[in-house]
Amino acid sequence: MTAVAVWDHRPTPDELLDARLARGWEATTTATVNGDIILGHAACRVPRRC
Repeated sequence: MTAVAVWDHRPTPDELLDARLARGWEATTTATVNGDIILGHAACRVPRRC
């Protein structure tokens, strides 16, 4: 397998997440003792459910 870099700079976490979201990726929830939540940087882009 050969990797090909498509960035002309080191992408920020926001840039990587934007690229994934643009391709249709959706964050999935993780079951915790406090209920299902989205973990990691992707949680910054999902409206909080109260």
